[in-house]
Amino acid sequence: MNFDSFLVSPRWEILQILAKSPSSPTELAVKLETTVAYVSQQLKLLDAAGLITKTKTGSSEKGKPRFLFELSKEIIYLATLSEGISEKKVIQVNDYHRTILKLWLVKDSSLHYYFEKLYWKLDENKKEIDSIFLDVSSPRIIVVSDSKTLKSKIDSYVSDFDKKINCSFVAKENIKSSKEVVLLYSNKNEEKSK
Repeated sequence: MNFDSFLVSPRWEILQILAKSPSSPTELAVKLETTVAYVSQQLKLLDAAGLITKTKTGSSEKGKPRFLFELSKEIIYLATLSEGISEKKVIQVNDYHRTILKLWLVKDSSLHYYFEKLYWKLDENKKEIDSIFLDVSSPRIIVVSDSKTLKSKIDSYVSDFDKKINCSFVAKENIKSSKEVVLLYSNKNEEKSK
């Protein structure tokens, strides 16, 4: 499949909406300011491509959605143009990719390497960490941990970087949610996978 031509508007807009939450054709039509018939046609194409799935809601009352659509899988469509490398590739997303993408989406690309380096150092110490967040607005890494030894170890590690980066340690009860703060790691996810 040629993703360049397939993932054009409105299919791309539909996928962006479904990435946030499952939606009915009616909800999608309202958000896209178009007709349900047109949205249904685009959904059929996305379904045939294996990018979405539909689930019957069980409700068939008048005005109630009968089907909800959602992404069938998480993918990365990677287009690379670099010296010696020119490739397009579809990659099935896993936790590693998700974390790296969140770090790479920080606007200041000079921070990517250092944030990755810090994240993998923190990865070595997961037993002492409740969760790790990325504050996109600052940008900074926020580590939720009560370990004083970990804080001093990481502060020492970061001080050796040739670029100053921001890393904060907070106690569990002091973490504040925000649209600009994204989760990179949670020990709750580790417990679920065991």
